[in-house]
Amino acid sequence: LGLTNATGFINVLDAGYANKSTTGAPRENGYEISLELPIFDWGGSRRARAKATYMLAVNRTADTAVRVRSEVREAYSAYRTTYDVAKHYRDEVVPLRKQISEEVLLRYNGMLASVFELLADSRDQITSVNGAIEAQRDFWIAETELQTAINGSGGAVSSATIAASGSAPAAEH
Repeated sequence: LGLTNATGFINVLDAGYANKSTTGAPRENGYEISLELPIFDWGGSRRARAKATYMLAVNRTADTAVRVRSEVREAYSAYRTTYDVAKHYRDEVVPLRKQISEEVLLRYNGMLASVFELLADSRDQITSVNGAIEAQRDFWIAETELQTAINGSGGAVSSATIAASGSAPAAEH
């Protein structure tokens, strides 16, 4: 754009090797120098085209920056959410289920609870541990997607895609 603006009025010098032949005239070999003086064309169309090309590049760069920031914000939001869920399972749900299982076992040993209550509690404890494992897996996937978004290599696989592909074989059985 700057070069087009600088040379918009007068293209000062155009030099090159001339190898011209016109019909009926002998061949002319040598060098040619021409000087263009604008009479009707002041270079407005070239400057407008150069400015449009420049603005297109600026707008594409701004669009890319907005998209990248949005992708990083989404990845960080997913990362933070999965971190909170995994921490909740690790710090609260699993220890609480373990304590409940110990209490149910004490009740069973004191013959205050049946075998079925003990089995139901064991099933609930296993479910909470499986939930904690899945939450940890989702956290690591979200952390990987955040690192991918920060490093700028696009095409990250979303956790919903991985979760859907991971749960599809389990649904078949």
